[in-house]
Amino acid sequence: MTPEIFRTHLAYKEWQARLLIQAVKPLTVGDFDAVRGASHGSIKGTLQHMYGADFIWLRRVQKIPVTRADVKMPETVTELEERWLALIGEWKSWAETIPDTSWNDKLEYTMFDGSHRSNPLWQVVLHVVNHGTLHGGQVVTMLRQAGVTPPQTDILFFYRELNAVAVA
Repeated sequence: MTPEIFRTHLAYKEWQARLLIQAVKPLTVGDFDAVRGASHGSIKGTLQHMYGADFIWLRRVQKIPVTRADVKMPETVTELEERWLALIGEWKSWAETIPDTSWNDKLEYTMFDGSHRSNPLWQVVLHVVNHGTLHGGQVVTMLRQAGVTPPQTDILFFYRELNAVAVA
């Protein structure tokens, strides 16, 4: 895999987040907060979980110590839009600083239970993107439950847009 693949997938993460945020903007607070049986309860809870995981993993790759208490969850869609998109921008900026030869470098980190782990940087980045895809799919289902037609967030739709821009 080439480093451009990792950077492209972070761009996909941003694209997906923008679509999800736009889709939840029209929801009432009640619909945003309604418990819908997903792994993180509500649309709000799931988006907060996605934000929190992105925050924690970014701090880890930046080698900044992080605890659960360091994660300040956005409470509104407006806060989520501002902070999450800025956070994904940090991810993209970080990825641009990684030399092409360093994507296999091991990241040593400590889980919240105190266990020590390590993975190559490329695996961490793809985990972060895949984690967002998993929970983004849950948000899509909860939007349907709320009576909203969700956006198409599958990566193939992102690739098509990317290819269309490249051709234009």
